[in-house]
Amino acid sequence: MSIMVSPHHLDTKFDNPTIDDLIDVFEDRIRSWVLLPAKSLLETEHGQIAGFCLALTYFEGIWAYIEGRTSRGHSRHFFERAFIDVFRSTGLSEPLLTRVAGLLYTDARCGFFHDGMFREHLYFAGLSKAEILITLPKKDGQIDENGEIQSLLIDPQRFYSAVERHFDRFVARLRDTSNADLREKFRASFKEQCDWEKVGPAIGIPEPVHAAT
Repeated sequence: MSIMVSPHHLDTKFDNPTIDDLIDVFEDRIRSWVLLPAKSLLETEHGQIAGFCLALTYFEGIWAYIEGRTSRGHSRHFFERAFIDVFRSTGLSEPLLTRVAGLLYTDARCGFFHDGMFREHLYFAGLSKAEILITLPKKDGQIDENGEIQSLLIDPQRFYSAVERHFDRFVARLRDTSNADLREKFRASFKEQCDWEKVGPAIGIPEPVHAAT
């Protein structure tokens, strides 16, 4: 019996796979199960918040592949490191990006998935340029970058686009055979999460009961 290991690949992809076979499955899973559904939600009336939340699942997981190790026990740290990597082009300092990521981790990621809704500090709107606007307090008439973040105004569409661009770049780097260290770290992380050399779980499916004719 053939089993789909991603929306477009059968389990035969794992028959003595090359690293490029693994990349094919990985890319198909992230695009088809995370990015495309998030994009679809963002284009649906009242779906932007759900699309944004789905995009938030990207950070912790992608950093595990970049690091080549599990995020267990390092969930927040992995989320923050990936967030910095995705939004480095904003020009914001790394310490400030780290604090923004920490706020998103607690109030958005954990708030939505643990409490069923966001916690405080988060607002959403269409922005003309930035993905995120940060409200900080003033000190002696100047914005205090070290002060407590008062609010985040997020453009879900632009936020998603930044995530998608990061994923495109990461996959391109993975497919570049000159990036041997990155490819090996990816392989190690993928194998830890999906060990194709072990026998998979047995799934029992009862035969359908046919009505008597």
